[in-house]
Formats: sequence, structure tokens, C-alpha cells
Amino acid sequence: MTFTMRCSSLLLCGVLCVASVARAQAGAAPPDPTSEAGKRAEGRARYERGAEAYSAGRFKDAIELFLQADALAPSAALSFNIARAYEKISDDAASLQWYRDFRRRAPDAKNGDEVDGRIHELEAILAKKGVQQLTVLSRPLGATVIVDERPVGVTPFTGQFPPGSHKIVLSLRGYADSEQKLQLPADRAQALEVPLVPAAAPATPPGGPARAAAAPVPAPAEAGTVPSQSASSGPAHHQRSSPKFGVLPWVGLGAGAAVLGGALGFELARRNAESDAEKDDTQVGYKEKLDREQSRQTAARILAGVGGALVVTGGVLLVIQLTSRESPTQVGLGCLPGGCRMALKGSF
Repeated sequence: MTFTMRCSSLLLCGVLCVASVARAQAGAAPPDPTSEAGKRAEGRARYERGAEAYSAGRFKDAIELFLQADALAPSAALSFNIARAYEKISDDAASLQWYRDFRRRAPDAKNGDEVDGRIHELEAILAKKGVQQLTVLSRPLGATVIVDERPVGVTPFTGQFPPGSHKIVLSLRGYADSEQKLQLPADRAQALEVPLVPAAAPATPPGGPARAAAAPVPAPAEAGTVPSQSASSGPAHHQRSSPKFGVLPWVGLGAGAAVLGGALGFELARRNAESDAEKDDTQVGYKEKLDREQSRQTAARILAGVGGALVVTGGVLLVIQLTSRESPTQVGLGCLPGGCRMALKGSF
């Protein structure tokens, strides 16, 4: 039996099984759509509609419905059917992605050898195009994936890259960033799975908070006196020289402006990708352009945040430097029977 015949048989069996389950439950009350049972029921319904679309030759509709069903009730069979539907529209990269996903979900599948053979064929097709497929997974999922300093998506992520060495950084709030070096072969796809480590909590000083509270407190000045500006002893006086930051404020402002310019460039590119996606009347083309738009949007947001922080920091340092004077700042503290007061003199 050929690979295509085996695949068609598996898809048909899935349809028949789902149909029999649906008939058995036809007389039962519908479950709560927000519960796990409700999600599985909705997933089965979308799977049935996808199978009907596949049988009718409406493969793009079948892909969309299979993807929706997999989001509601993930299964290896759905991965296989999604791969088959992508093959029908000659999308080699997407077909390879979902065949590989099927093998991750079903390592002991009866048709594993046939699927592995098809995976090798699709890897060879990508190799002729000068790229190869890379899948990045994380535990937990949802981490931002940055490949060679460029944000490309979130885990689980699959994309095509030139063979060779790549630097991969995973970033997720509440977890330490993970940096990996990966050598992508030219002739086969690669998968990288990274367990993320929770970010470390701030270190507690030796001895804990109690020791910090036990630090000596300066004795107050004698009652009825306020230290004068000319006093030369005691802890009541503190002199502060004018801060000198040199060219650091200007460097911060310039770097911030450059990064904001990069953010603007990515935003313009995102809008172009959004416009191209709206004009594309094919589902595959629309999805590719939508993915491109989302990656550029992520890059624009990151650059805008970094650029804004640099501009604000440089501006604050510049204001402090320009408004400070060489005259020292003097502080006096005195306590009377009715309370304490502070005297402050200097230029700011």
C-alpha cells in the first residue's frame, strides 16, 4: 500500500470514528462550552467539518478547521491531517512542520516509517531552496524567540533559516533569559527544546532585615541648637560636588534617537506587510504575510521601549548636569523640645 493510500485510509478512519461518537452523543445534553468536555465536543464538530471540506477538495478550509480543532482538543491525528491538507496545496514547509509535529506526538505510530520517509523528502526539497526548518519549543510555552538578534515569534515556533550557526535567545516574563548556540544542518530539520529557569529572587543581605535595622543611628544635635553653615565638625554637614557625566547624556540621547528610528522602520515595514496580507487572496499567502507583520510589530515594540528608555535617561542626566553648580550643598539638622527641623542650602 502506498504512502498516499495509507494516509487517506487514516483520514477516513478518523472521520468514521468521530461520526460514530457524535451519533452516540446525539441524545445527550450539550456540555458547557467552557469546560474540557465542551471544548472536546466543539473540537470534534470542527474536525468533522474539516473532514468534509477535505473530501470536497476545499483544502484551505480543511486546514483552518483542523487547526481550530487542534487548538481545542490537540491530537496526533489532527497533526497528520493538517500535514496532508498542506501537501494538497503544495506547501512543503508547512507540511513538513506538521508531519514532524505528528512524529513528536506519536513516536510509536504504526505508519511512522512512511511518515519519516516523507519527512526526509520534504527536508531535501527545502535544502534545494537553500534553507532548512528549525523548531523552537520551551517549557513553559509562550516565550519570545529571538534568532540572530531578530525577534521571530513565540514558542512553539517553526521557521526556515539558512544552514549554519545561529544564536537563539528565549525571553519570558518571570524567567531568566536563555541563550543557545545551534548549528542548523543543510540536509535535515532541527528541533530545540529549552526548559526555562525561574528568575532568581533579589538576594537578602547577610543577617537579614534585622541586621540592617540594627545599624547605628547618628546622635541628634544638642537641644536648642541648629548647626551653622560654618561648623567644621559633626555629622550634621554634607557637601556634594556638582555631578559630571561628560558626554554620557549625549550618547544616551543619540543612541535613543537611533533606536527609535529603527522602531519607526519596523513599524513602516509592519504596515506594508499588513497591506500585502489584506491584498493576498490565498490563505497560505495571507498567513505568511500575517506572520511577517506580527514579527515586525514585536521588533518595533521592543525597539520603541529601548529607545524611549535611552532618551529619558540621557535627558535626565543632561538636565542634572546643566542645572548643577560648583557651590556645595549644605544640610543642617537640629532638634528642639517641640520637634526637629532641617536647614538646606546650595544650588541645584
